[in-house]
Amino acid sequence: MKRLCMILVLLPAPGLADDCRDHVAALFDGGALDPFATPPHALETTTYGPDGVVRYVYHGRIETPVRMVGGIDGGTMALIVGNDSWMGPSLDGPWTAAPNMVPADHEGFVRTQTAQKVANLDRVDCAGVVDLDGVPHEKLEFFTKTDPNEAVGGAWFGGMNTVYIDPETGQVARWDTYDSVAHYQADPSPDRQVSLRRYDAEISVNAPD
Repeated sequence: MKRLCMILVLLPAPGLADDCRDHVAALFDGGALDPFATPPHALETTTYGPDGVVRYVYHGRIETPVRMVGGIDGGTMALIVGNDSWMGPSLDGPWTAAPNMVPADHEGFVRTQTAQKVANLDRVDCAGVVDLDGVPHEKLEFFTKTDPNEAVGGAWFGGMNTVYIDPETGQVARWDTYDSVAHYQADPSPDRQVSLRRYDAEISVNAPD
C-alpha cells in the first residue's frame, strides 16, 4: 500500500495535466508560440550531433512567417516574401528569382500547420520558472507534429520541444527541438537544435527591387 501511495503521488494529477496542455495550446493562439503573433526577430539555430559537436548553424531574419530570409552558414540563403522566392549568397543578397519554394497559399499553410500542432500536443509538461543564463524563464516541454499534407507531397514533421519564455517580454528566448521525426525519418533523430531569438522591431523583409 505504501508503494502504491508513492506512485500515486508521483503521477501528475489529471486536472493539472489538462491545465498545462490548455496553457500551451493557448500560447499557440496569439501567444508566445503563435508564429503570427511573434515580433520581428533574428534567429540563430545551432544543430548539435549526439556527441555535442556542432553540425551546422542557421541564421535568419523573420518579420512574419511569410516574410523571412535565412540559410545555413556557408550555404545559399533563401528569401521568401508571400508566395515568391529568391536565392542569394548572403542574408542581404544579391537576389536571383527562384522557383516557388512554398505552397500557393503560404499563409494558410502555416496557419493550418499551427492548428495541427495544437491538436497533436502530447507529453506536455509545465515545469514552472527556471534559471536560464541567470535570468528567470518559464519552461515548457511538449511533443507535437504536423499532419501529412498533400500540398507538399504528404510531408509532415514533429518532435520534442523545450521552450523558455521570458516573463518580462512574454516572448520565446530559446527553443530546443530534439527526438525529431518526419515523413522521411520514422526513428527519432539523435540531433538537437537550439534556437535563440533576438527581437528587433526594425527588422523588415521585403522583395528585392
